[in-house]
Amino acid sequence: MSSLFLPARPGEARVGGLAETLGTSWRLLWELPGWSVIALFWLTFVAELPRYFLGVQATAAMLLFRERRRHGPIGPLPRVSILLAGHNEEDAIEKCVRSLRQQTFNDFEIICVDDGSTDATFEIMKRLRREGLVEAAIRLDLRGSKPSALNLAASVARGDVFVVVDCDCSFEPNAIEELLRPLAEDPALAGVAGNILVRNWRKSIVSSLQGIEYLVSISLGKAYADVLGQVACISGAFGAFRRRPWMRVHGMDTGGGEDFDFTVRLRMAGYKVAFARHSICYTDVPDTLYALLRQRHRWERDTFWVRMRKYKRLFNPFRQGFRWTETLHQWDFVLFNLLPTVVFPFYVTWLVTTYGGFGIVLLGSVSIFLLSFDVLFFCCALLVSGHFRYWRLLAFVPLFGPFQSYLMRLDRLYAFATEWIFSRSLRDNYTPQKIRDWATWK
Repeated sequence: MSSLFLPARPGEARVGGLAETLGTSWRLLWELPGWSVIALFWLTFVAELPRYFLGVQATAAMLLFRERRRHGPIGPLPRVSILLAGHNEEDAIEKCVRSLRQQTFNDFEIICVDDGSTDATFEIMKRLRREGLVEAAIRLDLRGSKPSALNLAASVARGDVFVVVDCDCSFEPNAIEELLRPLAEDPALAGVAGNILVRNWRKSIVSSLQGIEYLVSISLGKAYADVLGQVACISGAFGAFRRRPWMRVHGMDTGGGEDFDFTVRLRMAGYKVAFARHSICYTDVPDTLYALLRQRHRWERDTFWVRMRKYKRLFNPFRQGFRWTETLHQWDFVLFNLLPTVVFPFYVTWLVTTYGGFGIVLLGSVSIFLLSFDVLFFCCALLVSGHFRYWRLLAFVPLFGPFQSYLMRLDRLYAFATEWIFSRSLRDNYTPQKIRDWATWK
């Protein structure tokens, strides 16, 4: 055996059944020096293990160093406006409004904007207005994109705090109260991200895997980022913003990834943002693989465009108004997202070319090893979120690692490549053509 790598001759890679094959791979790996294992599986050490350790650190930080959750009514707040903008949301808009009106904190106005719907969305909005459940119902005859509709809603809203929600969401009864609590306690905050969980996680394997993903990436990941003061994005599905910072950065931009883009502009302007982990919003996720890949392809394209094109100047430490925290965000994306995604197919090709079918066995062995970390990671997410009813998703954890490491990474690679070569996000129908024609972000 080589002192660095496993034998590459096909004859040495032939073993019996699956159990014997895995046993052989574990035995060979165990016999290798530690630095050889790192050299062989460097991508795992760079791209996979850090997220597990960060998850454990997040749990420790939340349980040991974070102040206890405050109970009771929140302090005095300025007037609050909830902004609802939707396109063809006739099946969801009324449920969303009624869920909002059942909140423990109910001193707010609701502004609804129909973004050029072709169904009965606006008729439902008008009926809700007559019933006194919403304060304003506005219709755009032509679709202008969600960011444009939100900017219109903000222009007519009277509140000093805007709460932006998606029309297909529902909420825990104290969701708005908990979302506003950080703003009441810290006048320096410009925005707060809510905690989003999956409502239809029982519908399919695909939605169950996303249920795990939302727990670990939002409930756990953003909780840890909040401890460090490094929340990167306030989701457009559920978040709160003060009016003055909103207006100072000129509202939502009409390009893709508008929520991430808006958060970046707030941070660049020197504002702080936070995460309210006890403010729970539920949303439906794609329940078929095709729908999920389409959704994530658009999300990943938008992320690449915002980071690597629109705000590429954040990499420059000599630019005016340099902020090391924003540059750190950019390099975090490059080192732990972009580079592993680009290198991944070449790494797998090298492993299979060098070791033949045994290379696949080695990857399987590592996946089994990482499964223990996936279980630990999932338990940490449950502990931090406090929503233990999701424990049933534990049955899908063995699929979560391969799902993220292989399938979603390949979809991300395709999205990055098409965006880098063709700038597809600039022609995405998410933003209508008439808006793209005059947009300054091109």
